[in-house]
Amino acid sequence: MKLYEVGPKPVVNQHGVSFDTTHPDRYPYLSPAIELLETLDFDTEKEEQHLKQPRTEPYRGSALEQKVREVCGDIDGLLRETEERTRALIQELEEKVQRTERLSPDEKRAWLGNIASMREYYLQYIANQTVYRCLLEKLADRFIHSHIASITFPLRNNYGLVLDDLIHIMRDHKPPFDGEIKVEKRDGALVGRFLKMKAKK
Repeated sequence: MKLYEVGPKPVVNQHGVSFDTTHPDRYPYLSPAIELLETLDFDTEKEEQHLKQPRTEPYRGSALEQKVREVCGDIDGLLRETEERTRALIQELEEKVQRTERLSPDEKRAWLGNIASMREYYLQYIANQTVYRCLLEKLADRFIHSHIASITFPLRNNYGLVLDDLIHIMRDHKPPFDGEIKVEKRDGALVGRFLKMKAKK
């Protein structure tokens, strides 16, 4: 599996391709998710953990791919899931074009051609999304069953965004947990603080 950045979710129509920046590529979040898995001590009885020395450079290329294999294991399964999700998305987009009555045959052809031209982009976008979800699931599994109640982290390298996404994953786990992120001042500097809480019934 090759992992690389492609950019935001594409929006395709008969006029061309634009990009929806409200749905960013998940690639930049892969390395910080792995760093959290590597840095946090899930076996300690300490309730507070600190992410003090983040990597100066994120994992990339073959180093990133190797780390994903170590964490997620079933790469073939992730690849199959990526292919299936991409195929389903493209089929849904193509059916939408065929159902649109206000388009001329030439406009439909142009739209379908634009969808086809973005297949590899969609494939990579969904691959990054699928791997990120796997990393979050693994992080949630370890985090929920640990004694860790809070994590202090630097306000950079996308840690806050990864931990915010982790909150949504934890709510669907068994047992379910909730969380919140705060910004606090410590030793004269602003830091992020992630708090794990039992989900309200």
